Amino acid sequence: MNRECFICKSNVPSYSWNHPEPGARINCALCGEYRLSEYLATKMHGYALHDSHIYAGAIRENYEQGIVLWVEDLQELRDSVVIPKNPIESIDRILVYILRKIDSADEGIELQQTDCSIAYAKTPAEFSYFLWKAVELGYLQYLSDKAQWQLTLNGWKHLAELPQKEIRPNQAFVAMWFDKDLVDAWENGLKPALRQTGYDPIRLDYTEYNEKIDDKIIAEIRKSGLLVADFTGQRGGVYFEAGFAMGLGIPVIWTCRDTDVGNLHFDTRQYNHIIWTDAATLKERLINRIEATLPNISKLKREGFR
Repeated sequence: MNRECFICKSNVPSYSWNHPEPGARINCALCGEYRLSEYLATKMHGYALHDSHIYAGAIRENYEQGIVLWVEDLQELRDSVVIPKNPIESIDRILVYILRKIDSADEGIELQQTDCSIAYAKTPAEFSYFLWKAVELGYLQYLSDKAQWQLTLNGWKHLAELPQKEIRPNQAFVAMWFDKDLVDAWENGLKPALRQTGYDPIRLDYTEYNEKIDDKIIAEIRKSGLLVADFTGQRGGVYFEAGFAMGLGIPVIWTCRDTDVGNLHFDTRQYNHIIWTDAATLKERLINRIEATLPNISKLKREGFR
């Protein structure tokens, strides 16, 4: 039996409140997957959400980065993203989305009405307007024989001129406990996984610097296109660095060794952690997560994006 999405009111597959994890896990074609608190569901019962496209866009934006959000406070959800202020910024979201989904410059992708949330569009009609304006601007072309949308050379050029945070530079900051017990996880798990997917991993204790350590952390995170946070050992600095990156809109991938999962702070348990047992498992799962949710950085390098 289908139910309604609490955010956009689309039909969604049946879900249960009796899942082992708190709340209900809802899989919406428009919003993406998210977990809703029973408290908020009760509060929203029978209520048509004003500006639902903003909340749908926020959930979808996180979901496309591999984050299954815990939704309990609507204002916090709204404040967690940078909402497009005009059609140009919405069009930029579409271009970046297409970039993340293709493996080569000659590919196109199909876009459905349910993809309107990637541009924070209020309706499918507004989403269609953004698409055709992107064609008029010379950023996209529509391949009618394949029913696909493809980036043009002007589109690639425009992407190259966007702020670096939009195209995800290739530096990956790794936040983790600097303990001898995690050397294998770094050397044979995190580092090779990042390099295989085109990122240049940086771990602060492996660099030389003259500044205060806090200043260096902030500077390197700001320059990064990805932050991988391993919470094994429950170090306060890792929580801070992950939160700082999220505030900047930088994708964060959450990892933790299986023996320490039970110690994760409640506020971060809603994020989809990679649970690992050894370096080999960590490497494989990190590669899969990056390839499934983030731009192909090796491809960007070939196309001249730095």
